[in-house]
Amino acid sequence: MIQNVHCHDEGDGWGNAEPYIWTVFFKVDGDNFAVEAGSGLIGSPTIVSSNGSHGNLGNTDVDAGDDVAVPDAVGLWSTKLKPIPVNDAGLRALLGADDIPAIAGVVVSLMEEDGWPDSLANTGYSAFVDAVQLAVVKVAASFQHALAAPTPQEIKDQIDVVKASAATSVKAAVKNAMSGWELIWYGTFGNNDDGIGTEAFTTTTDELVTTPVITINRRWSGDESGDGDWEIGGVFRGFPQLDCDLERLFSFSAGSGARQEESRAESFDAMRAFRGGAFRESPGLGAWWAEFAAASPALAMLAEQRPDVQEALNGLVHDAGTWLSDGTERIGGQSLERLNTVLDALAADAPGHRARVLRQAKRLVKRLDGASFEDGLRFADEMKPVGRTPRRDPVQPAPDSSRAAGY
Repeated sequence: MIQNVHCHDEGDGWGNAEPYIWTVFFKVDGDNFAVEAGSGLIGSPTIVSSNGSHGNLGNTDVDAGDDVAVPDAVGLWSTKLKPIPVNDAGLRALLGADDIPAIAGVVVSLMEEDGWPDSLANTGYSAFVDAVQLAVVKVAASFQHALAAPTPQEIKDQIDVVKASAATSVKAAVKNAMSGWELIWYGTFGNNDDGIGTEAFTTTTDELVTTPVITINRRWSGDESGDGDWEIGGVFRGFPQLDCDLERLFSFSAGSGARQEESRAESFDAMRAFRGGAFRESPGLGAWWAEFAAASPALAMLAEQRPDVQEALNGLVHDAGTWLSDGTERIGGQSLERLNTVLDALAADAPGHRARVLRQAKRLVKRLDGASFEDGLRFADEMKPVGRTPRRDPVQPAPDSSRAAGY
């Protein structure tokens, strides 16, 4: 996700700047690609666009030193990232693996509104999206008959082509969309919107397994910038599907005592048994689980950084084992404190939708005070997360090879 735009120097002289942003997310993964015998890597990339209009950052009065939060609608994409299956037996033997890493990324262009009418900004964004799609297709084609998974440098080299292609296509599309008088005006005295800079960021399933939170950053200043001095920041967040690897969330506890390890393992077994059984009979719980799965990368990062969150999570694992062994067990004050510690930590830096879900979760925690675990499950099943309707069929776990990732 692209989280923030920082203005070091607005570069507009008198008056403040009016930045807006273009983002296009993409992935080349096992949803739409496979390595086939005789054909190599074949498929079609997933491309996700949003809104490239003037004012899409929600702040049109930006000065030096200001930070602008990027709205979820243009800066956030969550998807399930699956390794690409290798269906060529010879290549499988050569690689020593049944699949190759999937690639996901985002191409970002930071713009500054000046004289263009809104229609030209929208035309430029449409051309930007088309250019990214074509370029990503070409990137995938360049690896079609490779005898190994592409290296990070090879990916970067090809993604540079995406940036160049996008910039050229936008200029051509905007020029083509201009009327005769606009061509004259913007070619002489008119003040065109400025392209501050364009960057592409990518990651792979292998990188996200090794490093679940990857910081991304780009600053444009001096000759690199089309106008002023600006910086964008964000993260790739990835996490293995919780159904398959609960322990990874609690990797911060490695080296804890044997007794604690045994207790946690028993709780994990009980949680998995519940997930495969009674959980499926309660569609409302599936909605909460989906929200928790989406927040798990952020929670893992917090657990690494904050001892209080680590302690709360470990305590909740123990609590869960107790509750699942006896559904009549009452939910007491210490457990509620642990839940609130986790929810408050997540809420401190939560994007819009997640912040609303966490507020709803806090309301649910209040209802749990003194309730039995069985009653607590019923409350959660009835009280859906904000903005979600409980599914009539429970959320199904993904295959072991899948990866859940948030951008």
